[in-house]
Amino acid sequence: MSQPLDSMFTSFAHKTMLRFYLLMLAATATAVLFIDRPLSTLLYDNPFKGSFLKLLSQTPLALQILAVACALLLTLKAYREKLLPLVKHLILTALLASLFRWAGKLIFGRTWPETWVDNNPSWIHSHVEAFHPFAAGPAYNAFPSGHTLFTVALACCFWHHFPQYRIYWSIGIAAVFLGQLGQNYHFLGDTLAGATLGVLACHLSYLILKSLSPNHHNSGDGDKQ
Repeated sequence: MSQPLDSMFTSFAHKTMLRFYLLMLAATATAVLFIDRPLSTLLYDNPFKGSFLKLLSQTPLALQILAVACALLLTLKAYREKLLPLVKHLILTALLASLFRWAGKLIFGRTWPETWVDNNPSWIHSHVEAFHPFAAGPAYNAFPSGHTLFTVALACCFWHHFPQYRIYWSIGIAAVFLGQLGQNYHFLGDTLAGATLGVLACHLSYLILKSLSPNHHNSGDGDKQ
C-alpha cells in the first residue's frame, strides 16, 4: 500500500520509492512525447508572466540560504546535535544533485522552449524541440531543470528531517514548478525529470549516510514496507 508523501520522504521505504520513480519516469516520458510542445506554446502567451513568477522560479536560492543558515548554526552548541544530521544530509545531497544536473544536461542535450542566448534553437522561436545527446553548449541544457532538481533535493532533505513543516517544503516545490513553467523557462518534462533526480539525490544521500552510521543495522526506517 502506497505511503503518503510525508511518510515516504520520512522513511524512504524501498517499495514506495520504487513506485514513485516508476510513476515519475512514466509521467516524464508522457510529458516529453505528448504535452511539452503544446503546453509551451500555450504558456508563451501567458498573461501572468512577470516578476512574481520569476521570483517563484528562484525558489532554490531560498532553500540554499536556509541550508547555509543551518550549517552556520552548528557553531552554536545548542543546535549542533539537532542539526548535524540534517547538514550532513544537505551537503551530500547537494553534491549528488550537482552531479546529476551536470550529467543529465550533458547526456540528453535538449533544446529550450524559448530562445535565451546566442540565438539558441528553441520551440517557440525556431520550431525546434529535440534531444541532442552529448551536444556541448548552453543551447542544449534544458533537460533536466536544474532549478527544480535543486529545489526538490533540498526540500526533500528538510522534509525528511522536519516533516512537521512539510507544508512549507510542499509550497517550495510547487513554487518552483509554477515559476519555471509559468515563465516558460522549461518544458514540463524538464521539471518532472529534475524533480525525480532531486528526490533520487536526497534518497541516495540518506542511504549512504545510513550505511555509514554505526547503528544502521538496528534501524528499520520503514525499509520493509
